[in-house]
Amino acid sequence: MHHSTCTPVRTRHRSRRHRAWRRPALGAALSVALCNAAASAAPDPQALPPAQVLPAPPAAPLSVQILRVEVQTLASPAMEGRGAGSSGLRRAIAHLETRLRTSAPAPAGTDGYRQTFVSVAGDTVINLVAISRGAGHYADKAHVLVGAHYDHLGIGQPGDPNAGELYPGADDNASGAAALLEVARQGSTNHLHDIVLVLFGGEEQGRLGSQYYAEHPVRPLNEAIAMINLDTVGRLTHDRLTVFGVGTAAELENVVKGVNVGFRFDLQLILRSSMGSDDLSFLAKGVPAVQLFTGANPDYHRPSDTPDKIDVEGLAKIAEFTTELARYLADRDRPLSFVPEGAAKAAAHAAAEAQTKGATGASRRRVSFGSIPDFQRESGGVLLAGVLPGSPAEQAGLEAGDILVEFGGTPVDTLTDYSDAMKRYAPGDEVEVVFLRGQERKTVKVTLVERK
Repeated sequence: MHHSTCTPVRTRHRSRRHRAWRRPALGAALSVALCNAAASAAPDPQALPPAQVLPAPPAAPLSVQILRVEVQTLASPAMEGRGAGSSGLRRAIAHLETRLRTSAPAPAGTDGYRQTFVSVAGDTVINLVAISRGAGHYADKAHVLVGAHYDHLGIGQPGDPNAGELYPGADDNASGAAALLEVARQGSTNHLHDIVLVLFGGEEQGRLGSQYYAEHPVRPLNEAIAMINLDTVGRLTHDRLTVFGVGTAAELENVVKGVNVGFRFDLQLILRSSMGSDDLSFLAKGVPAVQLFTGANPDYHRPSDTPDKIDVEGLAKIAEFTTELARYLADRDRPLSFVPEGAAKAAAHAAAEAQTKGATGASRRRVSFGSIPDFQRESGGVLLAGVLPGSPAEQAGLEAGDILVEFGGTPVDTLTDYSDAMKRYAPGDEVEVVFLRGQERKTVKVTLVERK
């Protein structure tokens, strides 16, 4: 009898809370099959060598296959960029609603999954709300929120440099919406408290959906353990995952690090909120909130944000990480220790933002400078990670490594200062920008363009 020298394939055990990202079981089965075939083949010098048949590559994990289809669907031309009021947006909502229905979460809107309202501008905005029921027997109604916005910019309008072109919004935020659907599929069991999942509408119009939900929650927000926001999570590079808002509760930083043990992301932990996405709506209500983010890129809010640039394997890993984080938080038997300072800043920012809204209900920040900030920098000016091609920033000669310190005569210390300063301007306005390049202080004048 021929004795094989092959070593049995070992598979890695995953605990429920710390799930190591694994290769598909098919890969292990294929290795065993090839090993057994080699062991049983008796050499025959007289026989002709058999034709070499290469095995088919292992299939992608199911979550990767599903997420690839979801991103391609949501960012397809049929969805018309998921712009406000478009038939494509309605198709996207119907698709997302169907996908929720095929998963385990129960509908929790006012009409099935739908929570519908009319904005100040008269647009109908729809949130999709579902609940993954917990298995606990607590008397309280504690729950964890997981959210992502599904809307985007639509088709370039007349006067837009990209007039008539589709804004697919694959990274921003088909990636987050697809990941939330995968959380719904994976996370329907094995947690004590409920997990409330919300797909927000109207984020690109000024966080309309999340602000409405924060005022009309399906569960009281004072019973929310935390909120997890998935926004722009499709471009994982070198396993680097940014998590904003870990300083909004005393325990959050260690919780995120603990869940990461099985995933080994290169975590970039930011204490503050990004102050630019749906988590802000909940932070302003006193709910600890984090945002997951894979980093800025030159395709942000451009027609070039296409599905082929999405790292689907990385997105699947982020979806599983989010599922584990939500489950871990939903297993807590006590609330997190909220940090009031974060709430005060968020509430003040939200109040100031509300005052700058006009009759359309949209934020008065209508302009773009074309900078790509380094979001990890807390203060000391806005560090540029890059600039958008053809933007006012590029035309003025700014580049990665420059630090913005003044915008239109207003000192800029943080990203919030920068965002607030831009809200005072309209497209076509000329503004003086001061920045540092190394030890040199430079001043340029730029003409701002419409924000897309």
